[in-house]
Amino acid sequence: LQRYAARAKSRSYSLFIFFDAVQMRDNAELRLQDLRAEFQLMASSFIQNNPGLTKLFFCDLEFKESQASFALMGINSLPHIRLVGPGNANLKDSPAMDMSRGGTAESMAAFVEGQTGLRVGEIERPSPVSKKQLLFVGGVVLVAAPYVVKRLLTQQTPLHDPKLWLAFSIFVYFFSVSGAMYNIIRKMPLFMADRNDPSKLVFFFQGSGMQLGAEGFAVGFLYTVVGLVLAFVTHFLVYVRSQNMQRLLMLLAMALSFWAVK
Repeated sequence: LQRYAARAKSRSYSLFIFFDAVQMRDNAELRLQDLRAEFQLMASSFIQNNPGLTKLFFCDLEFKESQASFALMGINSLPHIRLVGPGNANLKDSPAMDMSRGGTAESMAAFVEGQTGLRVGEIERPSPVSKKQLLFVGGVVLVAAPYVVKRLLTQQTPLHDPKLWLAFSIFVYFFSVSGAMYNIIRKMPLFMADRNDPSKLVFFFQGSGMQLGAEGFAVGFLYTVVGLVLAFVTHFLVYVRSQNMQRLLMLLAMALSFWAVK
């Protein structure tokens, strides 16, 4: 980048730079992996929509490999995306994208178009399902349709099995108490690398305001155990005739529940 800055008067193209750090990709709040994917999507769409155009180039700088470039541009926090235009001799004065407006490929395209006047074009997102997969699914549905209809009419489907609904109820309870919805919304990883020792994995985050996926599943499992114990006490223990056995099982249930939630 230093050689690039020295040619400010002679260059006629711009650089759109995404700043990345491998050791910080596990931080779900930064969303570096998602932003990097959106950056690559925007870059590929621009190249596809503007073949042969040499007015804009895309760069992906990783901190360990480009520490001098980070220092040259004064980058001290991530995520960070910057556009260096033809006239920017001082790279620190180049405009930075406001990440609070969203980190989608469309917002990046709007930023580039507003700064350079170039047209990015339509952002072509890959389809999650290919045509072959759609044809395969359609064929399976057509073949299985007569069998499924027959089972529905005779009420012999798994949906008519009480055990299935029992298992589904337990799953919903586990999903509710494990914080799985929080993990999905915040895209929390199951674990993360230890910042002090990257060779170690952290499953339980020490602090408030954040929960890793493995931590939520562990706590959810313990609460599910308590729920199953309570169901056993209220639905099965009452049929035990021996009072001594009832008391013993009740004490065991209380001890197990206390151990699970302490």
